[in-house]
Amino acid sequence: MNLINRAALGLALALALSGCSDNVALVGRPTLELGQDEFVAEVERLDTSSREIHLRPNDSRTRVVGYSTEARVMYRGREYPVTQLEAGDIVAMRLRQDSRGNSYTDLIRVQESIQDRNQRRGDGASPVRGIQTLDGRVEQLDFQRSSFEIRGQSRERVIVSLSDTARRSDVDRFRALRSGDYVRVEGRFLNRERFELDSFLRDDR
Repeated sequence: MNLINRAALGLALALALSGCSDNVALVGRPTLELGQDEFVAEVERLDTSSREIHLRPNDSRTRVVGYSTEARVMYRGREYPVTQLEAGDIVAMRLRQDSRGNSYTDLIRVQESIQDRNQRRGDGASPVRGIQTLDGRVEQLDFQRSSFEIRGQSRERVIVSLSDTARRSDVDRFRALRSGDYVRVEGRFLNRERFELDSFLRDDR
């Protein structure tokens, strides 16, 4: 084979390899399906003391998923703390596994809130917020306003106030509180920084 033929063959081979490279770059790469790692379910209950979300997926079997301290909730393009989740919210969450193989989430997307569903059904009444739990150390007490301030596991300060229907035993427990006491309470978040207490829970630590 003379030099001219070798040069022509080398040029043709180079062009062919270049074409194959372009095809691989455009077609050969696998695509990641959107949402393939998401778990969709309805929120049944939120337990902030154990950082767990009780969920009911489509198969109606309750499932409990933990959440990390850095977990984020996204709703309509805005970010909220996990404590803003309510019973009845439809959520899609990204699931991960810890070192022991337990499932947990660090990112939750609200597909439809319970308020959205109530409004769509034409329910004019204010939606009832789901019962939630909260725990932390008492930092400040305001006996005149029947409230106290705690710092929860998220390290955010929350003002806890007794509801108008609080039981006598809970009122007595509130009056006996001292700064530094650890408490677990049940009630509902009024907003990100305020929590209305229905009852004190036993400390099982």
